[in-house]
Amino acid sequence: MKPDKWTPERLEESANYWADRLVLEAAALDLPAQLAQGPLTADELAERLGLDARAALLFLDALAALGLLNKETGRYSNTEEAARFLVPESLDYLGHRLRAARDSWELWARLPEALRTGQRQREKTPFRDDPVAARSLLLSIHRNARSRAADILLNGSVELDDRRRMLDLGGGAGTYSVAFCRAYQELHSTLVDRPIAAAVARDVVASAGLEDRITILEYDVDEGELPASYDFIWISNVIHSRSFNANRALFERLLSRLEPGGTIAIHDLIMENDRTTPPAAAVFSLHMLLNNGVGRCYTFQEVNGWLDGAGFRDIHWIRDDEELSIVTATR
Repeated sequence: MKPDKWTPERLEESANYWADRLVLEAAALDLPAQLAQGPLTADELAERLGLDARAALLFLDALAALGLLNKETGRYSNTEEAARFLVPESLDYLGHRLRAARDSWELWARLPEALRTGQRQREKTPFRDDPVAARSLLLSIHRNARSRAADILLNGSVELDDRRRMLDLGGGAGTYSVAFCRAYQELHSTLVDRPIAAAVARDVVASAGLEDRITILEYDVDEGELPASYDFIWISNVIHSRSFNANRALFERLLSRLEPGGTIAIHDLIMENDRTTPPAAAVFSLHMLLNNGVGRCYTFQEVNGWLDGAGFRDIHWIRDDEELSIVTATR
């Protein structure tokens, strides 16, 4: 995400969201999956999806007009793009990303209330009590994170040749545990996350054939003792969901879980001190306000302060990406 030049044309684009909303709803309904075996009529699709017949007809005609579906003799079928990107069996499936975006759409509709009250607007917390939303979000993140993990390894942003025991704190779908263990054959990882995330991680780790080197623990990092001890701790996209004080307390606890000479790496949307760069982080901070009311993206100065205050040393900011970056430190 880069700063926009706010021309009249760009401002007009902000009002043209109807088509995007239609596509997100089609993905959320798994509409293209219903058409994977062949064309269907509007009435047939309405019955399968539990839609009003007249509303379904209008919806399907609009999707055909947009080029997402084909329509011929009253029957609808997937276009090549819909079959490739919106049918779950496809290797290029993007439905999880669009489902997560659709869920966020509903949340962002409550922005006026969040701005007025400063309070979270999400009624359920996905990783605690909404398994369906959590799975879509995790698999969406997993798809994007695979390429990011490859870039980190290619750039040498994290070097683990002499590391053997990794703690993947809040490891989500297990993307980074899998990528790092594949790249470093002597590395073993312990992934810690809440039960809903751990269930997704088990599937990802099993698909990678790494069950013997990646251990998954169902655990809330703020409850009870953290597992110990490790020579590498990886924390990806965790700190932005937590309050300032909760993060400070977390790093104080983590120091004793890292072996002397070990490395901790925080991977997140780290901001410049002006809090406007990178732009994606500034916008994402509002997303966290809507989601949980306490999180936001933090500056390097803030992250450095937590680490230094906890007793870590050799703190470095590795800006190897336009948006996401890594802060490393040692014990």
